[in-house]
Amino acid sequence: MIRINLLPKEEQVVKRRSGGPKLGAYAPLAIFPLVLGIVGISAALERAKLGSLESDVTEIREEVRAIQPQVDRVNRLTAKREELERRLEVIRQLDDGRFLAVRIMDNLSREMPRYLWMSNVTQSGPGNIAVSGVTFSNLIVADLMMRLERSAMFSGVDLAQTERGLIADREVIKFSITSLLTPDESPADFTADVALGEEE
Repeated sequence: MIRINLLPKEEQVVKRRSGGPKLGAYAPLAIFPLVLGIVGISAALERAKLGSLESDVTEIREEVRAIQPQVDRVNRLTAKREELERRLEVIRQLDDGRFLAVRIMDNLSREMPRYLWMSNVTQSGPGNIAVSGVTFSNLIVADLMMRLERSAMFSGVDLAQTERGLIADREVIKFSITSLLTPDESPADFTADVALGEEE
């Protein structure tokens, strides 16, 4: 039997072949188990790494617990050492300045000209000194200043004040001079033993 479609072309219903679902429709279903497998393997690897790290942490904690007494002892010894270093530094500082006053007075007495008397010596700070005294003439004060300038112990000698005064009805010059101390210019090994050795 022959069928003829007499409908105009526009109105003709074209029957499509229904050949069933294509292969591409099943692709997502095939990829899903693969993705699940990859995620599962990654999770298993991460769990294994985490277990290994936890085991390492446990071992390290055990080692720390085992050596903790030694660590505490080292900390105590370090604290004692720091305390000893602090005390030694104080002793060193005291030792450095132990003979400074003696050296200052020794150098001053060596440089004193005749007819000049010191009445006061004041050390202000580690590097400054002020000397006060009396004499009969400004020339003697100038002589003292020149002598101190030539000394290795003093530098920057400056006249602070001079004024006339009376002592036992005798006219005198009261003076005050300042100077910088340069003790490092003197021998660094100045000790009592060295001083006694020089006298022998």
